[in-house]
Order: sequence, then structure tokens, then C-alpha cells
Amino acid sequence: MSAFLSLPLAMLLHAAPSAAPEPVLFAPGVVSTGQEEFGASFSPDGRTVVFNRADPTRFKFQLLMMSQWRDGRWTEPEVLPFSGRYRDIDPTFSPDGKRLFFASVRPQSASEEVHADFDIWVVDRTEKGWGTPRLAEGLNTPEAETNTSVTREGAVYVTRSPKDGKRRIYRHVPRGDGWAPGEPLPEVINSGHGDGNHFVDADERYLVFSSQRPGGLSLDGFDLYVSERTGGQWGTPRNLGPAVNRTDGALTPTVVPARGTLLYAQRRPFLTTPPARPLTTKEFTTRLNSPGNGNGDFYEVPLTAVGLPAPGK
Repeated sequence: MSAFLSLPLAMLLHAAPSAAPEPVLFAPGVVSTGQEEFGASFSPDGRTVVFNRADPTRFKFQLLMMSQWRDGRWTEPEVLPFSGRYRDIDPTFSPDGKRLFFASVRPQSASEEVHADFDIWVVDRTEKGWGTPRLAEGLNTPEAETNTSVTREGAVYVTRSPKDGKRRIYRHVPRGDGWAPGEPLPEVINSGHGDGNHFVDADERYLVFSSQRPGGLSLDGFDLYVSERTGGQWGTPRNLGPAVNRTDGALTPTVVPARGTLLYAQRRPFLTTPPARPLTTKEFTTRLNSPGNGNGDFYEVPLTAVGLPAPGK
């Protein structure tokens, strides 16, 4: 686990270190495999990870899988008991680990085979196991809702994709058994360049999100940015830099306090230059079925590498 930082939060958020360590592949061969993986979320103790695994054609079918840290290793992932039939994406634990939010096209009435777009669902997790998913009252609209992130006080940040195609982030405060209508974040965040795919600090100190705004490092994908919230106002986002943002882009960021890291998904190309020598049949087959084959994998870097505060700071 990373050492605690001593620098003020504002300094960390506005200037990432110049050194960019190589990100580490998370749980290679177990969670990060040759298959398409993205959208991870961890329990507060960091010992349970829920994530997406998708079919080879990408985004035609996805389900939620879970792996746990036991006896010094991550267990073989298993499909969550309420997933595996409909397209379920973007899991997010609440800060206390008692709820899991996710987006799904599962039917909402007896007349539907599948719902027309993604909506947010929530399911409780107790010592006895998982409950039955239910629609997250107040978080859904006629538009598509996907990524969520939850604060310690129960506010939910939602990525919403209106019909105009300009993805935006909304903030919903708790109300009764659900949430009030969402308020869009200001233009400094919602720039009109596909802003979303986000993670908010449990105490709302900062927001990490993906965007295709000008000046990014990715050639045709999304870069990750961070914005600090001071006095209830969001500041100008800062690109997280080459530690995470590369020509292939980065997606689904999440901060894992128990690990002291930022974890995200990235699709690294199978090859960028010809190999030094011809690949054998075995080598080619192995690479096709391993991380780094062009499908999504999980990478993580210390929070210090991207100028984010360590746990408790």
C-alpha cells in the first residue's frame, strides 16, 4: 500500500509528478485476461472486486463478475448470482460496501423482453449474500444512464447520455427512499466532449472522469482528467498525464483506498511494431489469449503517480 502523502490536497490535484511509472497489470490471468474487461469496483477493504466481462464482439453482451482476495491471491471470477442473463455494466460499491449500483437493460415490466436503454439498478449486500436488484428510484430518465459513483453522504453521480449524444455527468442527492432529480455538473466538467465514465471521491473532494476534450494524449479515445471541488465549486480539470493516458486512451477509473491506487481499463494494441523475430504458433496463440491483445484489461498506478491524495489525506 502506498505511503500517506504530506502535501496539501490542492497541490496534489493541480500538478502530477513529472515521473510516470509504468502502470501494473491488475491480477493478470485471473481478472485481467485475454477477454474484454472493464468497469471495476472494490469493496472498502479492497478484498472484493466486481467487474465487467464482455463477449468478444464488445458491448453486445456483458455481465458482472466477482473475485475475492483469499490466501494471498485473487480467486477465479464467478458471475454474480443476479447477473448473466441481461446486459449488466459499470458496477459501483457504495463507500460502506453495503450496496452495489450497476446499469442494465433488464426488463422493467412483464411486457418487456429487454429495456430500451440502460438504467441504474441497486442491490444490497449483507453477510448472508446478495439481495434482489431493484431500480434506483430517482436516478433514471428516458435517456441512458450508465456509470455511477457514490459519496459518503449518499449522493450519486450518474453519467447520462441524452439523445443529442453529448454525454454528461449529473449529481443526485438522497431523497426519501431514493434520490432527487439530478443536477448537471457545470460546463467546466460537462464540456460537450463526451465527459463521463467517472469516479467521485467519497467526500467529494475531487472527480476523475474521461473526456475527449482538446489537448488529450489519446489518438482516438478518452483521456482521464481530475477536477478539485473547493467551496462547492469544481475547478478546471487537469489531465492525469502519461502515467495513465496514452495513445490508446483510458476508461472506467476507480480509486481504491485500500490499495492506494488508481485502477482503470485500457485496450492496448496487440502489436505496435513488428516483432524482433517471427512468432511461433504457440507464441501467437498465447498472445492472442493473454492481456494486451487489444481487449480491455485493468491497470493500476499509485495515487502519487497521478497527483491524487492517498487514503486519509
